[in-house]
Amino acid sequence: MAMRAGRGEPVRIHLLHTNDVHSQLENFMRAGAALRRLRDEARASGEWVLTFDVGDVLDRVRPETEATRGLVNAALMDALGYDGWVFGNNEGLTIPVAEWPRLVSRSGTIAFGTNIRAIGGAPLPFLRDWQIYDCGGVRLGVFGLTPDYRTSYQRLGVDVHAPHRAARRAVEALRAAGCDVVVLLSHLGLGADRRLAEQVPGVDVILGGHTHHFMEGAEQIGDTYIFQPGKHALVFGHTVIDYDPRVRRVRAVRGEPVPVHPHDPLDTAMLSAYRGYLPDVEAELDRMVARLPARLPVAFDRESPFANLLVDALFDRYPCDIGIMMSGALTASLLPGPVRVKHMLGACSTPTRPVSLTLTGEDIRHLLAQSVQPEVYHRPGFGFGFRGGVVGWLALANADVTLSHAPGSERMRIEEIRVGGEPIQSGRDYRVITCEYLWLSPVFDVFRRARDAEIQVPLAREVLLERIGDPRLQRQAFRPRWQVVPGPDSSGESEVQG
Repeated sequence: MAMRAGRGEPVRIHLLHTNDVHSQLENFMRAGAALRRLRDEARASGEWVLTFDVGDVLDRVRPETEATRGLVNAALMDALGYDGWVFGNNEGLTIPVAEWPRLVSRSGTIAFGTNIRAIGGAPLPFLRDWQIYDCGGVRLGVFGLTPDYRTSYQRLGVDVHAPHRAARRAVEALRAAGCDVVVLLSHLGLGADRRLAEQVPGVDVILGGHTHHFMEGAEQIGDTYIFQPGKHALVFGHTVIDYDPRVRRVRAVRGEPVPVHPHDPLDTAMLSAYRGYLPDVEAELDRMVARLPARLPVAFDRESPFANLLVDALFDRYPCDIGIMMSGALTASLLPGPVRVKHMLGACSTPTRPVSLTLTGEDIRHLLAQSVQPEVYHRPGFGFGFRGGVVGWLALANADVTLSHAPGSERMRIEEIRVGGEPIQSGRDYRVITCEYLWLSPVFDVFRRARDAEIQVPLAREVLLERIGDPRLQRQAFRPRWQVVPGPDSSGESEVQG
């Protein structure tokens, strides 16, 4: 235990912090071993140490995380010993709200949700707005903020308040409670952290995450220091605060990234906690969900049956005028025979949710014409939960498209679009079932004009999981929706399908 400082003596406080681990569990255990050694050394020298996580410790792309809904990640945190953490968007938007209390409890520590509220404004009983830590007589106040993806959260039955408003409220409360130092655990991203430092006075240190920046050291803006060390437990942060009680102010802040190497040892306590979950993980991943009579292939540069089945499953669950889904949400084909949970996770790893929204016929025409160009379907996917390689070809439900080659070019152009068997009408509104990634990402600009968006609660993968065994959808997946009108030197029609 660190000793209390004598009157007037400077106090040094070490903040050890992880962020954006994203279920890189082996790296997490390596980082844990290094962090524990550093923490023990600082405490042995009589200095104060606090350990925090700044969000997105979990990611449902990882089989162990998917099978336990993040409990294995929380167990690793408990084994290492954290003094607090803040929900990132992966905790908040991919773990069902009903399972949040169990996740927080299993972590064995405080979870901050300073700007997370129930609908109506009441705080959630299992999240903390702030906490005060006594470090040798220095009162250090901590609070945590998550991105205000308000539309997405409200659909899940919770609300997220504006970060700056929540930060001002937290700083005022902590300073009124006599805090000497105020630290923010921010999963807002580096740009947002810089703006907050400029606009919200009274925050001494911001420990950051979300945007995966590898900073070499702490950056000072006014009286606030910002540090975000990286991602994926390739590094963790070591921020040192020197506080001078004689003048009651922070004298210096230093931040440095601590690298984690591939051959570093794993933390034994974390490894033991991980192994304790393996029997249940393996049983869940081996659970059979369907049986396929034939191979279900996916392709990214043309139509494919697996992508068709995915969009048909969404259309079947959420009936509307047309379904539009990217094949890039899929990362592997499925073989004939039994399909198990582990196969589905490997083949559909992106944790995106279905979204119902309204587009005009002209918007849909523009969207589909853009989608058939190589620079679009070969475009790498990035952000907004995307876990595949490229955006891929757009799969359609309740729609058929006829394409042709533009004169003197291999580029494709739209000849006809039919929705529900009828020619599309440019001025008519169509209700579309798609996904969060297509709606939020910058790939297709027409989604900026979408109206009446309604985010659905289950992940697209969960909808696929519950419907992939439907023989009707299995047969329907092989019906082509895209056809190419031949050029002058060709005969007949060709299907754009793998």
